[in-house]
Amino acid sequence: MELTIVDVFAERPLAGNQLAVVRDARGLSTEAMQDIAREMNFSETTFVISEADRRATVRIFTPEWELPFAGHPTLGTAWVLARGEGLFTLELEVGAVPVEFSEGLGWMTPPPVALGDSFAAADAARLIGLEAAQLDDSHPIRFAEVGPKFLLIGVKDLAALRASKLDEALHRQYLDEGLGVQCVFIFTADSYTPDADYASRMYFHSGSVREDPATGSANSAFAAYLKDLRGGSFDVVVDQGVEMKRPSRLYLKIGRDIQVGGKTQLIARGEFASSII
Repeated sequence: MELTIVDVFAERPLAGNQLAVVRDARGLSTEAMQDIAREMNFSETTFVISEADRRATVRIFTPEWELPFAGHPTLGTAWVLARGEGLFTLELEVGAVPVEFSEGLGWMTPPPVALGDSFAAADAARLIGLEAAQLDDSHPIRFAEVGPKFLLIGVKDLAALRASKLDEALHRQYLDEGLGVQCVFIFTADSYTPDADYASRMYFHSGSVREDPATGSANSAFAAYLKDLRGGSFDVVVDQGVEMKRPSRLYLKIGRDIQVGGKTQLIARGEFASSII
């Protein structure tokens, strides 16, 4: 089995979100895929079950479980299989997701996003270790689901974003109460650089709390949230992963449809030992 490691939503190598892509994985059991994903220990590892005619059936695993959809694994896997050119479609658990490559960027059309209920500001602030006054009251706190389910929390400035940290005990309590807060996306319009519109962080639970350097599914949800909030058609640039020293950039096209774009960088190629297969 061929193994490719890429950095996704990365403007340069050794940035963005790491992804391991395993080709010719049809002979692996689900348990073996999960073990390999745990061995790689990236946010996600993908397994290409079959591929033909610029389409591929793909499964996505975190170190702890399988996902029906995730953004950077979709973009990065399509880049590996398409060699960064033209249109390539991945058949995922959520259905077919097309990715188009043009001028160095891959553009993913995510599955439909389901915008959900609001969430109390005081509870959201406690969850991310801030005071309620540090939240951005111009951006309502809401759930959004696109495979994974996200809680979207706006904060007033970069100082609040940098200070935010998921309260692991409270997060576990909310999970046990079934409140749907497995993934928490925090954003601010106080961006790091003049050419970006938002800065963000994303925490999720996979055995323990982890931070994600670039999250295509969360930004798909964020794009739908902004479309609902603002209306019209517009483009947005989001920076993520800066605090992790994995700077990432995601490009959002928001209109009748939503597209999430970014660059992919090749890091390494190899193969698995025969004893693993």
